[in-house]
Amino acid sequence: MLLRILRNLLRDETGVSAVEYALIAAIVTVVTTFAVSAVGFNITDILPG
Repeated sequence: MLLRILRNLLRDETGVSAVEYALIAAIVTVVTTFAVSAVGFNITDILPG
């Protein structure tokens, strides 16, 4: 029974695109964070005042 449930979960492709979009968003966030910290920008450097 457990093996059948696992097989059904592996075959089920609904919601795959949402997971893929979440992974892409996470990767973009991490890359952006590292790029900004590597360059050394500070939010106060960008905003006037």
